[in-house]
Amino acid sequence: MKRAAVEKLRTKNVWLAHLRRHRGEAVACVCEFQMGRFRKGQRVGGCGNPRCWVCHSEKLGREPRLSQLRSIETFKEGLAEALLANTAVV
Repeated sequence: MKRAAVEKLRTKNVWLAHLRRHRGEAVACVCEFQMGRFRKGQRVGGCGNPRCWVCHSEKLGREPRLSQLRSIETFKEGLAEALLANTAVV
């Protein structure tokens, strides 16, 4: 609910802009009374297109996420500890 409250002004503006495009038409649109329909899927900082290189360059460029970088570092540390343990035995 917090996200809906934060995005309320933007949602209302997008909804009103959509309604302005329908003025003059005799048939009422389904979205006439559904302001919340325009809230999800349209982020404030993005365009909503999952294939947009401007908004999703990390994902499309296959750059590793933070969790992947952490797991790689943990793996490297484990290998270093295993090598140290093997050399200590010899």
